Amino acid sequence: MDCDLCQKYVVNHDTWTFERGRDGKPELRLLNCGPSFLAPCRDPDRGCPKGSPENPKSLSPENELCYEHYQECEAVGQFPDDSVVRRNAAVIRSVIESVNRTRDVEFQSTLLRMIEKQCQPRSGTS
Repeated sequence: MDCDLCQKYVVNHDTWTFERGRDGKPELRLLNCGPSFLAPCRDPDRGCPKGSPENPKSLSPENELCYEHYQECEAVGQFPDDSVVRRNAAVIRSVIESVNRTRDVEFQSTLLRMIEKQCQPRSGTS
């Protein structure tokens, strides 16, 4: 869902589809009518998983295309001999490795907490 459209129209954020009026057209947001009418990114109590137009938590359309190209090349194991493609692939691979390291550390930390919790002596047992 495009942020500009979400700002203009009421969106169901479970299905990412427009809420529609009786006429079947997307409902316009009623601005300045309270928090329930705000786009989620403008409501400090809700927030949007995609961030906001000023601070998105998603790829730009250009970066999305670049990442799709990387995935296609990675899938077939063949990258064009191009300096821009090599640079982009190096950046993307670095980010993927960083995310994987973070995920591994978080998983190990959670696992250790669970093990420690299960291994603590229980009160009232001999």
